[in-house]
Amino acid sequence: MRRPWVKYPMLFVGLIAAYLLFALVSSLLPNGPIVRHAAKTQTLGDLQSDFAFAISCRPKYYMDNFTDALIINQACRGGRDSLLTNMLLVPRADGGGEQCNSLQRLTEGDTTLRTLHYGRYWHGSTFLMRFLLLMADYTSLRTLFYLLSSLLLVWIVVALFRRCGLAVASLYVLVLTLVNVFIMQFSIQLLPVLALSLIGSLVVLNHVKKPSQLNRLLFVLGSLTAFFDLLTCPMLTWGIPLCVYLIMQWRHPLPAPFLRRLKDWAVASLLWVVSYGTTWVSKWGIATLLTGENVIRDGAANFSIRAGAYIDYSRLDALTRNLDLLPWSFVCITLIILLVLALWRFNRSGLPTALLCLLTALPPLAWYLVAADHSYLHYWFTYRSLAVPLMAIFFAVASLVDWRRIPLHPKHPTSLR
Repeated sequence: MRRPWVKYPMLFVGLIAAYLLFALVSSLLPNGPIVRHAAKTQTLGDLQSDFAFAISCRPKYYMDNFTDALIINQACRGGRDSLLTNMLLVPRADGGGEQCNSLQRLTEGDTTLRTLHYGRYWHGSTFLMRFLLLMADYTSLRTLFYLLSSLLLVWIVVALFRRCGLAVASLYVLVLTLVNVFIMQFSIQLLPVLALSLIGSLVVLNHVKKPSQLNRLLFVLGSLTAFFDLLTCPMLTWGIPLCVYLIMQWRHPLPAPFLRRLKDWAVASLLWVVSYGTTWVSKWGIATLLTGENVIRDGAANFSIRAGAYIDYSRLDALTRNLDLLPWSFVCITLIILLVLALWRFNRSGLPTALLCLLTALPPLAWYLVAADHSYLHYWFTYRSLAVPLMAIFFAVASLVDWRRIPLHPKHPTSLR
Protein backbone atom coordinates (compact mmCIF):
# COMPACT_ATOMS: atom_id res chain seq x y z
CA MET A 1 0.00 0.00 0.00
CA ARG A 2 1.48 3.37 -1.05
CA ARG A 3 2.10 5.98 1.60
CA PRO A 4 0.23 9.32 1.19
CA TRP A 5 3.45 11.24 0.46
CA VAL A 6 3.91 9.01 -2.60
CA LYS A 7 0.26 8.53 -3.57
CA TYR A 8 -0.79 12.17 -3.74
CA PRO A 9 2.20 13.46 -5.76
CA MET A 10 1.58 10.66 -8.26
CA LEU A 11 -2.09 11.56 -8.42
CA PHE A 12 -1.16 15.22 -8.91
CA VAL A 13 1.22 14.43 -11.77
CA GLY A 14 -1.45 12.29 -13.39
CA LEU A 15 -3.98 15.13 -13.19
CA ILE A 16 -1.55 17.67 -14.70
CA ALA A 17 -0.76 15.24 -17.51
CA ALA A 18 -4.49 14.78 -18.15
CA TYR A 19 -5.01 18.57 -18.30
CA LEU A 20 -2.20 19.01 -20.81
CA LEU A 21 -3.54 16.16 -22.94
CA PHE A 22 -7.05 17.61 -22.83
CA ALA A 23 -5.72 21.03 -23.87
CA LEU A 24 -3.64 19.44 -26.64
CA VAL A 25 -6.52 17.49 -28.17
CA SER A 26 -8.82 20.51 -27.86
CA SER A 27 -6.30 22.76 -29.59
CA LEU A 28 -6.07 20.35 -32.51
CA LEU A 29 -9.82 20.51 -33.24
CA PRO A 30 -10.90 22.28 -36.45
CA ASN A 31 -11.86 25.92 -35.94
CA GLY A 32 -14.48 26.21 -38.70
CA PRO A 33 -17.48 24.57 -36.94
CA ILE A 34 -16.57 26.27 -33.65
CA VAL A 35 -16.62 29.75 -35.22
CA ARG A 36 -19.85 29.01 -37.12
CA HIS A 37 -21.65 27.89 -33.97
CA ALA A 38 -20.35 30.93 -32.07
CA ALA A 39 -21.70 33.17 -34.84
CA LYS A 40 -25.05 31.35 -34.75
CA THR A 41 -25.24 31.99 -31.01
CA GLN A 42 -25.28 35.74 -31.60
CA THR A 43 -27.62 35.40 -34.59
CA LEU A 44 -30.10 33.72 -32.23
CA GLY A 45 -29.93 36.78 -29.97
CA ASP A 46 -27.65 35.38 -27.29
CA LEU A 47 -24.45 37.13 -26.08
CA GLN A 48 -25.51 40.42 -27.67
CA SER A 49 -24.37 42.51 -24.72
CA ASP A 50 -22.10 42.07 -21.72
CA PHE A 51 -24.82 43.46 -19.47
CA ALA A 52 -27.62 40.89 -19.20
CA PHE A 53 -29.79 40.14 -16.18
CA ALA A 54 -32.30 37.47 -15.24
CA ILE A 55 -35.55 38.40 -13.47
CA SER A 56 -34.51 41.94 -12.56
CA CYS A 57 -31.58 44.35 -13.00
CA ARG A 58 -29.95 43.58 -9.67
CA PRO A 59 -26.36 42.37 -9.10
CA LYS A 60 -27.41 38.95 -7.80
CA TYR A 61 -29.17 38.25 -11.14
CA TYR A 62 -26.29 39.27 -13.41
CA MET A 63 -25.74 36.64 -16.13
CA ASP A 64 -22.05 37.47 -16.78
CA ASN A 65 -22.21 37.46 -20.56
CA PHE A 66 -18.86 39.28 -20.37
CA THR A 67 -16.92 36.20 -19.28
CA ASP A 68 -19.00 33.73 -21.28
CA ALA A 69 -18.24 35.74 -24.42
CA LEU A 70 -14.57 35.86 -23.44
CA ILE A 71 -14.46 32.06 -23.06
CA ILE A 72 -16.13 31.50 -26.43
CA ASN A 73 -13.80 34.09 -27.96
CA GLN A 74 -10.84 32.04 -26.71
CA ALA A 75 -12.48 28.87 -28.02
CA CYS A 76 -12.79 30.45 -31.48
CA ARG A 77 -9.32 31.99 -31.40
CA GLY A 78 -7.47 28.88 -30.21
CA GLY A 79 -6.15 27.10 -33.27
CA ARG A 80 -4.74 30.08 -35.15
CA ASP A 81 -1.41 30.23 -33.30
CA SER A 82 1.27 27.70 -32.42
CA LEU A 83 0.15 24.66 -30.48
CA LEU A 84 1.94 25.67 -27.26
CA THR A 85 0.51 29.19 -27.47
CA ASN A 86 -3.01 27.84 -27.87
CA MET A 87 -2.58 25.35 -25.03
CA LEU A 88 -0.74 27.47 -22.49
CA LEU A 89 -1.26 31.17 -23.26
CA VAL A 90 -4.89 30.84 -24.45
CA PRO A 91 -5.13 33.83 -26.82
CA ARG A 92 -8.26 35.81 -27.56
CA ALA A 93 -9.18 38.55 -30.02
CA ASP A 94 -9.87 41.92 -28.41
CA GLY A 95 -11.34 45.06 -29.91
CA GLY A 96 -11.71 47.05 -26.70
CA GLY A 97 -15.05 47.65 -25.04
CA GLU A 98 -17.57 44.85 -24.63
CA GLN A 99 -16.49 41.23 -24.93
CA CYS A 100 -19.68 40.37 -26.82
CA ASN A 101 -18.76 42.95 -29.44
CA SER A 102 -15.23 41.52 -29.75
CA LEU A 103 -16.71 38.03 -30.19
CA GLN A 104 -19.04 39.24 -32.92
CA ARG A 105 -16.20 40.96 -34.78
CA LEU A 106 -14.07 37.82 -34.49
CA THR A 107 -16.80 35.58 -35.95
CA GLU A 108 -17.31 38.09 -38.78
CA GLY A 109 -13.62 37.80 -39.71
CA ASP A 110 -12.40 41.20 -38.50
CA THR A 111 -8.61 41.16 -38.91
CA THR A 112 -7.99 44.42 -37.04
CA LEU A 113 -8.50 42.88 -33.59
CA ARG A 114 -5.46 42.67 -31.35
CA THR A 115 -4.42 39.41 -29.70
CA LEU A 116 -4.25 39.14 -25.91
CA HIS A 117 -2.89 36.25 -23.87
CA TYR A 118 -4.46 34.96 -20.66
CA GLY A 119 -1.93 32.43 -19.48
CA ARG A 120 -2.28 32.56 -15.70
CA TYR A 121 -5.34 30.26 -15.70
CA TRP A 122 -5.64 26.73 -17.05
CA HIS A 123 -8.88 27.64 -18.91
CA GLY A 124 -10.39 24.18 -18.79
CA SER A 125 -13.77 25.73 -19.64
CA THR A 126 -12.35 27.13 -22.88
CA PHE A 127 -10.98 23.76 -23.96
CA LEU A 128 -14.27 22.10 -23.02
CA MET A 129 -16.20 24.66 -25.05
CA ARG A 130 -14.10 23.87 -28.13
CA PHE A 131 -15.38 20.29 -27.97
CA LEU A 132 -18.97 21.35 -27.33
CA LEU A 133 -19.07 24.10 -29.97
CA LEU A 134 -18.18 21.51 -32.57
CA MET A 135 -21.66 20.10 -32.06
CA ALA A 136 -23.98 23.00 -31.24
CA ASP A 137 -24.29 26.74 -30.69
CA TYR A 138 -23.98 28.13 -27.19
CA THR A 139 -27.68 28.93 -26.88
CA SER A 140 -28.50 25.23 -27.32
CA LEU A 141 -25.65 24.26 -25.01
CA ARG A 142 -27.04 26.50 -22.28
CA THR A 143 -30.27 24.49 -22.40
CA LEU A 144 -28.24 21.29 -22.18
CA PHE A 145 -26.27 22.65 -19.20
CA TYR A 146 -29.49 23.52 -17.40
CA LEU A 147 -31.08 20.14 -18.10
CA LEU A 148 -28.09 18.05 -17.02
CA SER A 149 -27.38 20.08 -13.89
CA SER A 150 -31.07 19.95 -12.91
CA LEU A 151 -31.15 16.17 -13.31
CA LEU A 152 -27.98 15.91 -11.26
CA LEU A 153 -29.51 18.08 -8.54
CA VAL A 154 -32.67 15.93 -8.46
CA TRP A 155 -30.49 12.82 -8.17
CA ILE A 156 -28.66 14.30 -5.20
CA VAL A 157 -31.85 15.41 -3.46
CA VAL A 158 -33.36 11.93 -3.78
CA ALA A 159 -30.17 10.38 -2.42
CA LEU A 160 -30.05 12.88 0.46
CA PHE A 161 -33.70 12.17 1.28
CA ARG A 162 -33.07 8.44 1.42
CA ARG A 163 -29.89 8.65 3.49
CA CYS A 164 -30.38 11.71 5.68
CA GLY A 165 -34.08 12.55 5.62
CA LEU A 166 -36.41 15.19 4.29
CA ALA A 167 -35.02 18.03 6.41
CA VAL A 168 -31.43 17.69 5.12
CA ALA A 169 -32.54 17.32 1.49
CA SER A 170 -34.75 20.40 1.80
CA LEU A 171 -31.97 22.48 3.36
CA TYR A 172 -29.56 21.50 0.59
CA VAL A 173 -31.99 22.73 -2.07
CA LEU A 174 -32.84 25.85 -0.09
CA VAL A 175 -29.19 26.92 0.20
CA LEU A 176 -28.60 26.59 -3.55
CA THR A 177 -31.81 28.51 -4.19
CA LEU A 178 -30.71 31.35 -1.91
CA VAL A 179 -27.62 31.90 -4.10
CA ASN A 180 -29.65 31.75 -7.34
CA VAL A 181 -28.36 28.42 -8.56
CA PHE A 182 -30.34 28.70 -11.80
CA ILE A 183 -28.02 31.47 -13.05
CA MET A 184 -25.01 29.26 -12.39
CA GLN A 185 -26.65 26.50 -14.44
CA PHE A 186 -26.80 28.74 -17.52
CA SER A 187 -23.27 30.16 -17.44
CA ILE A 188 -20.10 28.42 -18.57
CA GLN A 189 -18.29 30.87 -16.25
CA LEU A 190 -20.11 29.57 -13.15
CA LEU A 191 -21.18 26.07 -14.16
CA PRO A 192 -17.87 24.24 -13.48
CA VAL A 193 -17.79 24.98 -9.74
CA LEU A 194 -21.47 24.12 -9.45
CA ALA A 195 -21.08 20.88 -11.41
CA LEU A 196 -18.01 19.83 -9.38
CA SER A 197 -19.84 20.61 -6.13
CA LEU A 198 -22.86 18.55 -7.17
CA ILE A 199 -20.76 15.65 -8.46
CA GLY A 200 -18.69 15.77 -5.27
CA SER A 201 -21.88 15.62 -3.20
CA LEU A 202 -23.09 12.61 -5.18
CA VAL A 203 -19.77 10.81 -4.77
CA VAL A 204 -19.88 11.42 -1.01
CA LEU A 205 -23.40 10.05 -0.80
CA ASN A 206 -22.65 6.90 -2.76
CA HIS A 207 -18.97 6.06 -2.40
CA VAL A 208 -17.26 7.88 0.49
CA LYS A 209 -17.37 5.75 3.61
CA LYS A 210 -14.15 6.71 5.40
CA PRO A 211 -11.82 9.72 5.75
CA SER A 212 -9.17 8.43 3.31
CA GLN A 213 -11.79 8.37 0.54
CA LEU A 214 -12.86 11.92 1.39
CA ASN A 215 -9.21 13.00 1.24
CA ARG A 216 -8.78 11.68 -2.29
CA LEU A 217 -12.06 13.20 -3.42
CA LEU A 218 -11.25 16.69 -2.11
CA PHE A 219 -7.72 16.49 -3.51
CA VAL A 220 -9.10 15.76 -6.98
CA LEU A 221 -11.86 18.37 -6.66
CA GLY A 222 -9.35 21.05 -5.65
CA SER A 223 -7.23 20.36 -8.70
CA LEU A 224 -10.21 20.19 -11.09
CA THR A 225 -11.45 23.50 -9.68
CA ALA A 226 -8.14 25.19 -10.51
CA PHE A 227 -8.29 23.69 -14.02
CA PHE A 228 -11.83 24.80 -14.91
CA ASP A 229 -12.57 27.84 -12.75
CA LEU A 230 -11.67 31.48 -13.38
CA LEU A 231 -11.71 32.43 -9.68
CA THR A 232 -15.48 32.66 -9.30
CA CYS A 233 -16.47 30.85 -6.11
CA PRO A 234 -13.99 27.97 -5.89
CA MET A 235 -14.63 27.10 -2.25
CA LEU A 236 -17.99 25.59 -3.22
CA THR A 237 -16.16 22.48 -4.42
CA TRP A 238 -14.57 22.12 -0.98
CA GLY A 239 -17.39 23.14 1.32
CA ILE A 240 -20.50 21.59 -0.20
CA PRO A 241 -19.17 18.00 -0.48
CA LEU A 242 -17.62 18.40 2.98
CA CYS A 243 -20.94 19.51 4.47
CA VAL A 244 -22.64 16.49 2.92
CA TYR A 245 -19.95 14.23 4.38
CA LEU A 246 -20.42 15.74 7.84
CA ILE A 247 -24.17 15.36 7.77
CA MET A 248 -23.74 11.79 6.58
CA GLN A 249 -21.57 11.17 9.66
CA TRP A 250 -24.39 12.52 11.80
CA ARG A 251 -26.90 10.22 10.12
CA HIS A 252 -24.57 7.21 10.16
CA PRO A 253 -22.20 7.83 13.09
CA LEU A 254 -18.62 6.58 12.88
CA PRO A 255 -16.95 5.11 15.99
CA ALA A 256 -14.40 7.91 16.21
CA PRO A 257 -13.75 10.51 18.95
CA PHE A 258 -14.27 14.18 18.19
CA LEU A 259 -10.57 15.03 18.07
CA ARG A 260 -10.02 12.31 15.48
CA ARG A 261 -12.89 13.68 13.39
CA LEU A 262 -11.44 17.19 13.74
CA LYS A 263 -8.08 15.93 12.50
CA ASP A 264 -9.77 14.21 9.54
CA TRP A 265 -11.59 17.47 8.73
CA ALA A 266 -8.32 19.43 8.82
CA VAL A 267 -6.40 16.93 6.67
CA ALA A 268 -9.12 16.74 4.02
CA SER A 269 -9.41 20.54 3.89
CA LEU A 270 -5.65 20.99 3.67
CA LEU A 271 -5.47 18.54 0.78
CA TRP A 272 -8.05 20.58 -1.14
CA VAL A 273 -6.06 23.78 -0.51
CA VAL A 274 -2.74 22.21 -1.52
CA SER A 275 -4.21 20.64 -4.64
CA TYR A 276 -5.98 23.83 -5.71
CA GLY A 277 -2.97 26.06 -5.11
CA THR A 278 -0.31 23.81 -6.63
CA THR A 279 -2.42 23.10 -9.72
CA TRP A 280 -2.86 26.81 -10.31
CA VAL A 281 0.79 27.72 -9.69
CA SER A 282 2.03 24.79 -11.77
CA LYS A 283 0.34 26.37 -14.79
CA TRP A 284 2.47 29.49 -14.31
CA GLY A 285 5.65 27.43 -14.26
CA ILE A 286 4.75 25.18 -17.20
CA ALA A 287 3.64 28.10 -19.39
CA THR A 288 6.75 30.13 -18.54
CA LEU A 289 9.06 27.21 -19.22
CA LEU A 290 7.53 26.14 -22.53
CA THR A 291 6.52 29.46 -24.10
CA GLY A 292 9.16 31.90 -22.86
CA GLU A 293 6.48 34.34 -21.69
CA ASN A 294 6.83 35.25 -18.02
CA VAL A 295 3.50 33.91 -16.78
CA ILE A 296 4.95 33.50 -13.28
CA ARG A 297 5.44 37.27 -12.99
CA ASP A 298 1.98 37.95 -14.44
CA GLY A 299 0.31 35.48 -12.10
CA ALA A 300 2.15 36.72 -9.01
CA ALA A 301 1.38 40.36 -9.85
CA ASN A 302 -2.32 39.66 -10.31
CA PHE A 303 -2.41 37.56 -7.14
CA SER A 304 -0.98 40.51 -5.23
CA ILE A 305 -3.63 42.82 -6.71
CA ARG A 306 -6.54 40.46 -6.06
CA ALA A 307 -5.45 39.92 -2.47
CA GLY A 308 -5.16 43.66 -1.80
CA ALA A 309 -7.46 46.23 -0.26
CA TYR A 310 -7.41 49.89 -1.21
CA ILE A 311 -8.31 53.32 0.11
CA ASP A 312 -11.85 53.23 -1.27
CA TYR A 313 -12.78 50.04 0.58
CA SER A 314 -11.50 47.77 3.33
CA ARG A 315 -11.33 44.01 3.70
CA LEU A 316 -14.41 44.16 5.87
CA ASP A 317 -16.22 46.05 3.10
CA ALA A 318 -15.47 43.13 0.76
CA LEU A 319 -17.12 40.73 3.20
CA THR A 320 -20.18 42.87 3.92
CA ARG A 321 -20.73 43.65 0.23
CA ASN A 322 -21.05 39.93 -0.46
CA LEU A 323 -23.22 39.31 2.59
CA ASP A 324 -25.61 42.05 1.48
CA LEU A 325 -26.66 39.97 -1.55
CA LEU A 326 -28.16 37.19 0.55
CA PRO A 327 -31.96 37.20 1.12
CA TRP A 328 -31.62 37.53 4.87
CA SER A 329 -35.33 37.27 5.63
CA PHE A 330 -35.39 33.69 4.32
CA VAL A 331 -32.12 32.87 6.06
CA CYS A 332 -33.40 34.14 9.41
CA ILE A 333 -36.77 32.40 9.10
CA THR A 334 -35.05 29.09 8.36
CA LEU A 335 -32.66 29.51 11.29
CA ILE A 336 -35.46 30.41 13.68
CA ILE A 337 -37.45 27.32 12.70
CA LEU A 338 -34.42 25.07 13.11
CA LEU A 339 -33.47 26.63 16.46
CA VAL A 340 -37.00 26.21 17.81
CA LEU A 341 -36.98 22.55 16.74
CA ALA A 342 -33.56 22.07 18.34
CA LEU A 343 -34.77 23.54 21.64
CA TRP A 344 -37.96 21.46 21.50
CA ARG A 345 -36.33 18.16 20.53
CA PHE A 346 -32.66 18.52 21.40
CA ASN A 347 -30.26 15.87 20.09
CA ARG A 348 -27.16 15.88 22.25
CA SER A 349 -25.38 13.30 20.09
CA GLY A 350 -25.34 15.80 17.21
CA LEU A 351 -22.98 18.20 19.00
CA PRO A 352 -19.73 16.93 17.38
CA THR A 353 -21.24 17.24 13.90
CA ALA A 354 -22.61 20.69 14.72
CA LEU A 355 -19.19 21.92 15.84
CA LEU A 356 -17.49 20.61 12.70
CA CYS A 357 -20.19 22.17 10.53
CA LEU A 358 -19.73 25.53 12.24
CA LEU A 359 -15.98 25.24 11.67
CA THR A 360 -16.69 24.64 7.97
CA ALA A 361 -18.59 27.93 7.82
CA LEU A 362 -15.48 30.00 8.62
CA PRO A 363 -12.96 29.53 5.73
CA PRO A 364 -15.24 31.03 3.02
CA LEU A 365 -15.71 34.12 5.17
CA ALA A 366 -11.94 34.37 5.59
CA TRP A 367 -11.59 34.07 1.79
CA TYR A 368 -13.42 37.38 1.34
CA LEU A 369 -11.03 39.06 3.76
CA VAL A 370 -7.91 37.62 2.11
CA ALA A 371 -8.99 38.12 -1.53
CA ALA A 372 -10.50 41.50 -0.74
CA ASP A 373 -10.02 43.27 -4.07
CA HIS A 374 -11.45 40.41 -6.12
CA SER A 375 -14.31 39.82 -3.70
CA TYR A 376 -15.26 43.48 -3.59
CA LEU A 377 -15.16 44.14 -7.33
CA HIS A 378 -16.80 40.86 -8.39
CA TYR A 379 -19.23 40.51 -5.49
CA TRP A 380 -22.12 39.75 -7.85
CA PHE A 381 -20.73 36.26 -8.43
CA THR A 382 -18.30 35.74 -5.52
CA TYR A 383 -21.21 35.98 -3.05
CA ARG A 384 -22.19 32.46 -4.06
CA SER A 385 -19.36 31.09 -1.91
CA LEU A 386 -21.66 31.98 0.98
CA ALA A 387 -23.58 28.81 0.10
CA VAL A 388 -20.96 26.98 2.18
CA PRO A 389 -21.48 28.95 5.44
CA LEU A 390 -25.24 28.80 4.93
CA MET A 391 -25.27 25.05 4.39
CA ALA A 392 -22.82 24.49 7.23
CA ILE A 393 -24.87 26.54 9.71
CA PHE A 394 -28.18 25.01 8.64
CA PHE A 395 -26.73 21.50 8.89
CA ALA A 396 -25.16 22.34 12.26
CA VAL A 397 -28.50 23.29 13.80
CA ALA A 398 -30.33 20.45 12.02
CA SER A 399 -27.93 17.95 13.56
CA LEU A 400 -29.04 19.18 17.01
CA VAL A 401 -32.64 18.19 16.32
CA ASP A 402 -33.92 14.72 17.22
CA TRP A 403 -36.05 14.32 14.11
CA ARG A 404 -37.36 10.92 15.24
CA ARG A 405 -39.45 12.69 17.88
CA ILE A 406 -41.03 15.10 15.36
CA PRO A 407 -44.03 13.50 13.59
CA LEU A 408 -43.55 15.20 10.23
CA HIS A 409 -43.88 12.01 8.22
CA PRO A 410 -46.08 9.53 10.18
CA LYS A 411 -46.10 6.82 7.51
CA HIS A 412 -42.31 6.59 7.43
CA PRO A 413 -41.04 7.62 10.89
CA THR A 414 -37.52 6.39 10.15
CA SER A 415 -37.11 8.58 7.06
CA LEU A 416 -35.92 11.38 9.33
CA ARG A 417 -33.28 11.01 11.93
